[in-house]
Amino acid sequence: MNPVHQYGTAGHSSGASMARYLIALILLVTSVGCSERYEEHLFVNKSRIPDAGNGVFTDRFIPAGAKLGSYGGRFITRKEHLLLVAQNRWHYVMKLKPCAASHTGGYTRIDGAQGNVFTRINYAPKPFQNVRFVKICDPPYVLVYATRDINPGEELYIDYGKNYRYDFMKYPRVVHYFEELGNARSASPSQ
Repeated sequence: MNPVHQYGTAGHSSGASMARYLIALILLVTSVGCSERYEEHLFVNKSRIPDAGNGVFTDRFIPAGAKLGSYGGRFITRKEHLLLVAQNRWHYVMKLKPCAASHTGGYTRIDGAQGNVFTRINYAPKPFQNVRFVKICDPPYVLVYATRDINPGEELYIDYGKNYRYDFMKYPRVVHYFEELGNARSASPSQ
């Protein structure tokens, strides 16, 4: 993917846009360093969670502990984040570790609305999570790791953190889905 388009800086000539572009290039180069290329085996499709929209699935086995890639998007400031909150468009914003700001030109968040496949992973309750975010101070800032073996065809589930609103998890259809998923996993020795 062209990092200029991925990070939303095409056609801008300001210093801030150039900094975002250069950081995007760094992220692109550092994310290629994975020994296994799991990202190319991930795809977005209709989530199995009722009314959740799309989710992320794998078409190959991923072992526990594997680094899948990194959360991608456009770097934004706290002020830009607050504007997205006011517009109810905050759902893909990831806050970085404070130590990352010295590498990002002061940017403290990534807006993944136009980001990569990792920005589309759905939340699930802890027993169902199979990947996790690991925030670091250096590029690429947010890594994604498998927390258990993940089989082909499985949807990836993650924890968004304590500051995310999880209201939809109380919807009866969603509660029922996870109850059924838990029952199926209890009956299957593989998960």
